[in-house]
Amino acid sequence: MSPTTIVVPRGAEAAAVRRARAPVRIAEISPGAVGVVELPEFRPGEMVLVTGVCGALWRLRAGDVAIYGRVADANASIDLDPSVVDALSAALPAALVVNACTTRRVVTRVDARTTLAQRYNADVVDMEGTHLAAALQAQGVHFAMVRVVSDDAAHDLPPIDDAIDADGRMQPLPIALAFARAPLKAISFVRSVGGALGVLTDVVRALSGVPA
Repeated sequence: MSPTTIVVPRGAEAAAVRRARAPVRIAEISPGAVGVVELPEFRPGEMVLVTGVCGALWRLRAGDVAIYGRVADANASIDLDPSVVDALSAALPAALVVNACTTRRVVTRVDARTTLAQRYNADVVDMEGTHLAAALQAQGVHFAMVRVVSDDAAHDLPPIDDAIDADGRMQPLPIALAFARAPLKAISFVRSVGGALGVLTDVVRALSGVPA
């Protein structure tokens, strides 16, 4: 499956996608629900790939590649096209097909992740999935969602719950304070995110036919 447009949150995730040098259009959007209003116009027949990183709720580990089969939140549950999911699985044989859920803020605590996993029967969590899926589905666009896990479910993250607000804006001061309060967790988190971004570059290359 070769995408014609890749939709990705701007910042480190978009930079990782651009490093793949894939011959596709890259649409950078804000993190969170607000990113929907920044989607470009799509041409008939386009194949859109929504990508970036996500957090594990259970069973997955940092660096795992997650192909979304379903994404849900408190208001919606959206199944993705099974034929596209199958095509992605063939192109990315090491990836796992998952159920995902979408939240308004970063989820940092193990107990909160467990609650989300049970509530939505979900494996991973992100901040854009249902919003983008609903918007693309409403436009009749063919799309898929593939993300790379940036952190394990077995450990609390640094307290960066307010690092990205509900409108998708990065909050540098809360990030700095959170890292200062939990430096060892911060170091581990930064390393796992860095590894996930490297995998994200490889995934885009694989799906776009770009040599490694």
